[in-house]
Amino acid sequence: MKSPRIMVIAAALSLAAVGLAPLTPSAAEQGPPASGTIVFGAETATGTQLYTVRADGSGLEQITRVDGAAVNPDWSPDGRLITFEWDLADDAGAVVAVINADGTGLHVPRTPDPGTFEGQPVFSADGQRIIFERFDGVADDSLFSVRLDGSAFRRVTNAPPDGHTDPNVSPDGRHLSFVRFDQGVEFQQALAVSDVDGSHQRDLVPPSFDVGIKQAWSPNSKRLVFTRAADQHANLATIAADGTHLRMLTNFADDSRFSAFAGSYSPDGHWIVFRIQDRVTGTSGLYRVRLGPWRSDAEANRTFEEQVSQLEQRISIVQQGLVRTGVRTVQLGTEEAIELLYKMFNPGEEGKPMPVSGTAQ
Repeated sequence: MKSPRIMVIAAALSLAAVGLAPLTPSAAEQGPPASGTIVFGAETATGTQLYTVRADGSGLEQITRVDGAAVNPDWSPDGRLITFEWDLADDAGAVVAVINADGTGLHVPRTPDPGTFEGQPVFSADGQRIIFERFDGVADDSLFSVRLDGSAFRRVTNAPPDGHTDPNVSPDGRHLSFVRFDQGVEFQQALAVSDVDGSHQRDLVPPSFDVGIKQAWSPNSKRLVFTRAADQHANLATIAADGTHLRMLTNFADDSRFSAFAGSYSPDGHWIVFRIQDRVTGTSGLYRVRLGPWRSDAEANRTFEEQVSQLEQRISIVQQGLVRTGVRTVQLGTEEAIELLYKMFNPGEEGKPMPVSGTAQ
């Protein structure tokens, strides 16, 4: 399977400008429609295990304690079940597993054929089936589906010579999105969609986008969030379901210390939860970004410039007030603000002091 990690007023204002808010260190995954609870994988002494946490960062609970690794979770539409890929210990393969949201009732609906690997599972829109990736160990890396009781096993896509992974069913149940490995080559990964039965396949973005393995639909089935340049300077992006209106939500440069990886939309569609990874230490933090209504590029640029101007005026007022009281202030750049907040939420990490650029007032 191809499964891949001093409170400063100016910093707070910089995050508020883009709607970015930290949650808790980990990898972003899916949340159920009803509660907005997030399920994610985190490294433990016994391998990767699944945890759940509320959207405000409270209520952290470990829900799996499997021998091996629990990865790539997905909520059932009613929020009662979680399906995930169970990578067995000692490289014994991978199976699709299901567990209750409270961590009880772990079971494997279907035992794979010898030599095959099954994972990256997601629920169908009605919650009656699980769609997943199945690799036969030789050349066929396609998508299949099965009922929750393990019956009615069937093929969804016929991938060779490509490879298909990371299936996601649109909330309206009409379409299936997935990552397509062009000619089976990693780093040449397109974001593709099809009808839910696997027919009428087409790419939304080409293989050169190197789409990351984790993408998700908006609640209204009109857009998808994905990672662009996942194996390079990864950034967060969204695109309409018809392949138009590509929108970059982060813009970390090639030499940036940070990368951004897609998670999923909030149940109301107003937020996207995602992971920022420190490329130096390899550690990650879970964040969310608030989405505004879609606008044309010209409208978006005009609105952004207006907001920047307003924000700069407010920062100037705050700085002047602090200077009058004898407090020294420094305005941070975006990466400096992210690094500062990252260190605030990871106080145990050691390293060199964060370099601060800018002009002191």
